[in-house]
Formats: sequence, structure tokens, C-alpha cells
Amino acid sequence: MRNELLGQEKNIVRIKLEIEADEFKKALNKTFNELSQQVNIPGFRKGKVNRGVLEMRFGREAIYNEALEKIMPNAIKQIVEDYDLDLIETPAVELSEPLAEGKPVNCEIKFEVRPEIELPEIDGLEIEKVVSEVNDEAIDRFAKRIRIQLAEIKPVERAVQDGDIVDVELTVRTLNDDGTESSEQPKPDATHEKINLADETIRKQVREALIGKNKGEEVTAEFDVEAGHSERSLAGKHVRYKMLVENVSEYVLPELNEQFYKDVFGENTDIKDEEAFRARIRYDLTNQVAEESLADLRNKAVELVASKSKLELPESLIERQKEAMRHEDEDWAKNQGIELKDAYALDTEEGRKGYENLLKTRAETTVRNVLVMDELAKKLDIHVEESDLEAEFERRAKQMNVSKGFVAKYFHENKNSLDRLVDEVRWDKIADAVISRMNVKEVKESSEPAEEQKKEGE
Repeated sequence: MRNELLGQEKNIVRIKLEIEADEFKKALNKTFNELSQQVNIPGFRKGKVNRGVLEMRFGREAIYNEALEKIMPNAIKQIVEDYDLDLIETPAVELSEPLAEGKPVNCEIKFEVRPEIELPEIDGLEIEKVVSEVNDEAIDRFAKRIRIQLAEIKPVERAVQDGDIVDVELTVRTLNDDGTESSEQPKPDATHEKINLADETIRKQVREALIGKNKGEEVTAEFDVEAGHSERSLAGKHVRYKMLVENVSEYVLPELNEQFYKDVFGENTDIKDEEAFRARIRYDLTNQVAEESLADLRNKAVELVASKSKLELPESLIERQKEAMRHEDEDWAKNQGIELKDAYALDTEEGRKGYENLLKTRAETTVRNVLVMDELAKKLDIHVEESDLEAEFERRAKQMNVSKGFVAKYFHENKNSLDRLVDEVRWDKIADAVISRMNVKEVKESSEPAEEQKKEGE
């Protein structure tokens, strides 16, 4: 068996392979013998079916291809070792001439390998870390959220106030640049919705439009929807909400007493008064802020190094990632009770192009980040050890208030979940190693966790 490097273009390596006639003949004899043992043909005992009959039954070309398939795995493995190839796709084999017994097999194999990556100089790169303090205002807001979870809801006959629950008949319209309604509407019919003004994520335009209005009044609110909004059919569009107030309700908050603390923290809680209650909230929020700050820092570090790295993204990886993301979007749409075409307005040419562009951008970012992180792992010699997993089991056990053994048992019994966990731990280790070599500048921002900050919702 002989091989010869024909050339390399970007991340495609082409190699010529020649398999000697005797080697192919051995594989062919083995294939015929196996088929003779397996097939049941009237008039022939197993193992005694001659070649002519087998060729008539299965076809000569099919038998010859099966014989070649017996040889190729070892041949490809040898080539990968000889040229130290780091494959990202199954090699493609193309025969130079038809297979024939008594003749050598000549073919060209195309290997798609991991592209060369030029990493930036990490030492000295500057990155910002958000360091937020948990102040009394943040504690007040969080305490109110906890009380709302246990509150009673009572209908009221008055104008809408901030913090109320408002039942509305909602009509959603997307608008053109000139203010006219678009011909393609994500929700052509009015729906009945509950808008919870105690939710800090409610858009200020919606909140301001409803406050002060009475049952039976109709109001409108217009706003731009972010490109990354979860409701994909509205993402990146200018929207008009028309709302008819149907009912108004208010929360009746529970008193801060021992029974309330037991309802929140359990019968055996040692929290007996408001001071201890607020101290517990401060502790929980402080830990949450620290975790979110670290997660944000890790993401920034990965994005910064990836953006400064030089590499050509393999189209095959981008296409595979696009398909994976498309399936994720289909699953998301299914869980929402809608079809993907409705979520992204795929009935229009503009919608289809927009969605494909979005998929490509997301896929390119993901592929770039993964390739760069893999390169960093090799350069920095980072691996996931058993001790890393044990530490992660311990961390998650504390989060869920369960035993470490319970968490470990779950992951060891669910291989896919364990594989994802290993990937997450590896990613964090790489990011932390990168951060340790950067100049980290601490900056102030909001006094509450990122996920608790106001973000545009309804």
C-alpha cells in the first residue's frame, strides 16, 4: 500500500492511494467467502456457492466495493498517522478507475482537516469585569418578588397602577418604515393576554400606556424589538401593540412573619425576622452576582480571543452547525406550539433570506469560538480531570440543596448529560486559563444580578 501527497488547499488535503493487486485480491476472496457462508440459495450448501452465482445475486460492482470497504479503514488510519492529520470530516474517496480483480486499486482521498489557527498574544489583552454590589434597593426588589410568589390576586375596580395584573385583548402589528402596517403579520388575530406590571421586564412603553387606564379603555404602544428577541417573528421589527383593558387585579402581599418565612424556607428555617430574611437575600444575591460576573467575564474572554485569532472557517463545519441550529429552532417552535415558518416569517423571500443570514452568522460565531478554544486547550495543555468533575458535582449539589452523591449518580447514569458537563467544565477551564493571562479591569454596573435587571419583555 503506497500513498502520495498531491497537495493541500486551505484545510483540504488530497492524497493518492495505491492498494496492491494482491491485497485487493485477498479482500475480495474474503468477501466472497463471507457471502457464500451467509447466503441461502436453493441447490447450494452454505459456503459452497460459487462466485458466478454470488455476482449474479449481489452484483459484481457491489461485491468489489464491499471488498474495498474492508481495506479502507486501515488505509485511512495509516495515512492519518503518517501525515499527522486532525480530521473534522469523514474522508471522501474517489476511484481513479473501475475496480478489477488482478489490478491495483488507485484512488484519491480528500481529507478535511482542522484549519491552521494563529492565536493572538493573550498576555496584556485587557478585559472588563463587572463588579456589582448588592444594595438595599436590590434587596427590596428581590424581597418583593418572593412575597409576590405567595401573594393572593384580587380583582379591583379602579384605574391600572404600577404592579397590577392587567387582562387585555392584544393586537400585535409590525410596521413598515413609513408607519404603515406590514402585509405579513405574525399575529393577525387579537389574543387575550395577562400583562403583569410587577414584572420588571415589561417594556416601559407598555407599562406607561397601561398605567392610569380603566377597564374598557383602549391604548397603543409602539417600540423597536431587539434582533435577538425570543419571539423570532418580531425580532428586529418596529411593533405596535393595541391593548383593550378587560380586567385589573392587584397582589395582596403576605405579611412578613414567622409563617411566611417557613413557607419560603421550610419548617426548620432559622429565619425568624425581617433582618435575618434580608441578610439571607443579600447572601444569595451576592453569590448570584459573583457567578454571573464570572460567566460574563468568561464569555468576553472567549469572544475577544476568537475575534483576534486568524483562521479560515471550514464551510462544512458551518453548514453542519447551521443544520444543528435549525433543528434547535424547530424544536423551540414546536414547544411554543407554532411552526418554524411562522416564527421566522419564512413564507416570504425576505423572511427566508433573513433567517438564513441569521443562521449563518450564529453558526460562524459558534464554529470560530469552538475551533479557537480547542486550539487554546492544546496550546495550554488543558484537560478535564476527575477532580474537576468532583468539584462541579459539589457546586451543583449546593445550588440544588441536594447531596453530591445524588448529582454524581445522575450524571454517571446519563452519558449525554455527562458529556455535556465535561464540555462545559473544559470550556470554563480554558476561559479561566486565558483570563489569568489578561489584564482584568474591574468596573461598576447595576447593583443586582444581570438576569434580574430590567430587560425588554412584553
